Amino acid sequence: MNTRIANLILTVIITTALGLILSISYSYAPTRLLKLLGGEMPHGLIQMATYFFFFYGMLEVLRFYRYVDFQKKGLVLNLLPEKEQFVISADEVNDLKLKMVDLEKGHPYLILDMIKKACTKFRSNKSVGEALSIVTTQTEINLRNTDSEQNLVKYFAWACQSIGLVGTVLGIGMSLQAANEISSQEGIDKVTGLLGVSFDSTLMALFLSIILMYAYSLVSEKIDKLHSDNENYVIENLINRIYSK
Repeated sequence: MNTRIANLILTVIITTALGLILSISYSYAPTRLLKLLGGEMPHGLIQMATYFFFFYGMLEVLRFYRYVDFQKKGLVLNLLPEKEQFVISADEVNDLKLKMVDLEKGHPYLILDMIKKACTKFRSNKSVGEALSIVTTQTEINLRNTDSEQNLVKYFAWACQSIGLVGTVLGIGMSLQAANEISSQEGIDKVTGLLGVSFDSTLMALFLSIILMYAYSLVSEKIDKLHSDNENYVIENLINRIYSK
């Protein structure tokens, strides 16, 4: 099953379970905290929508963390010679390419693909400069690919904030509709309650979006470092060691 679909299903389950827990808890003990968290239904549906995007976004962030951890394993496989003063001949470059092709069948690491393409480029024209250019270009491509996948997390963080603002507008609108009831204490309580609901949704949305964006920034930093480490590894242990007559 596609990881994103699995995350979507898990998010629906988590959000539904949380909504039921909050709603049931609020019905037995209508505290201010439970109301803030969205326990008062149907007003709490705004918070539930916020939770949905938050949990989905966090699961995507965790997916990227696992992706980085997996790709980092390629750097400890001793794919290239790392001894000082060691040089690689043109014939050995071809052997390295065949080795990478064989390893790539069972280990889809980015570093394997980068080494393979650099070796292929060098074998085609015997130019170390062209091989270096391929490494740089492939690094940029890998960065763009991961950046495009991360756009969904940024959208979820934006959606959290937007839903909070929608909740505020709805709450203010409902309080204005009930403004003609403020002649009684019950009416005043109703209006203030609706206003409280509107600002509760914004508060929760902003709080969750801050957490999501912080987690996103951390994983983005790890992804950038991964690609930088891959590029440096290939340059230092392949490109700089190739001996071409």
